[in-house]
Amino acid sequence: MSPKTTIKPYRVAAGEGLANVWFKTGRLAVKTGRAETGGGFSQFETDDPRGTATALHVHRNEDETFYILDGDVTVQIGDQRVDLAAGDYAFAPRDVPHAYAVRSERARMLVTLCPGGLEELFVTGGIPVTGDIPPAENVLPPPEEIARLLAEHGVEVVGPPLVVDEL
Repeated sequence: MSPKTTIKPYRVAAGEGLANVWFKTGRLAVKTGRAETGGGFSQFETDDPRGTATALHVHRNEDETFYILDGDVTVQIGDQRVDLAAGDYAFAPRDVPHAYAVRSERARMLVTLCPGGLEELFVTGGIPVTGDIPPAENVLPPPEEIARLLAEHGVEVVGPPLVVDEL
């Protein structure tokens, strides 16, 4: 018999998260994760400056969604590039290469991963937020370390990041 998971309701106030970290060039606030959803999904809010971009990558375990709260973002999913603005939504199914880049001065997104768990990589790889001023440098380990950490979570880097000036 497997242990019973009890999922309890909770609230996270605007601008807050269960964990808040500086990651890449922006801020990431975990709204819910594997622990809170019994593994079902994770969800976090990003607040990134212009030029923030992910490498083209493939999730082997998770589907990923992007809901734009504020700003302009380009998302590449497979061979398709889509420009998104506030209120727009994109779905990136597992096993399909995808990436995003922030085109506006800032962009806020609500990102969902299903199932949950990958948020733990961002929290452990980021720097805890202690004020409103981000670190002076990009918060990421070297590319080879990122690829290794992602691979441990079933994510494969398959191409370079999108470049905003080329979009």
